Amino acid sequence: MAQVKKFFNNMFGNDDEENSFADEFNEHCPKMSMKTRITVWAICLGIGSFLSFLSGIFVLKITTQPEIFAILFTAGNLVSLAGTTFLWGPCAQCKKMWDSERWLATTIYLSSMVVTLVCAFVVPVPYNVVAVIFSLLFQYCALIWYSASFIPCGRKILKKIVVKVCTCCQA
Repeated sequence: MAQVKKFFNNMFGNDDEENSFADEFNEHCPKMSMKTRITVWAICLGIGSFLSFLSGIFVLKITTQPEIFAILFTAGNLVSLAGTTFLWGPCAQCKKMWDSERWLATTIYLSSMVVTLVCAFVVPVPYNVVAVIFSLLFQYCALIWYSASFIPCGRKILKKIVVKVCTCCQA
């Protein structure tokens, strides 16, 4: 842990610079009560869920318009993720996202969003539908794994569930 912290301090500056950034950010953003933070988080979660729900409506048009489906699903995830910054604050959220236990899950989750959009817009037409479907499944799995990283023993429990499901399917 100390080596990772040292690496990022050398890469991005020392702790004094980090504190001055946090102080500067707090200076420009008003302090929010816990009730306001939870309300804004719930609104973001609702909007994100609504966008993801809208993507489900476009699932029937995925063969002709996979871009809309991919954009709505990914935007829903981004808005929901952005909402969590209101619970802890942006600096604390970034620290939690990139700490030593979940930096890999964060990287995979954010990368899966980019891959989904690339599949929708770059992959040629006959293949983009299949690519978007697989990338959305990957994005959904990455979201579950990322979310489990915030729950104590969440990933361990998730691994046990997957093993049980896989052994039941083989029988």
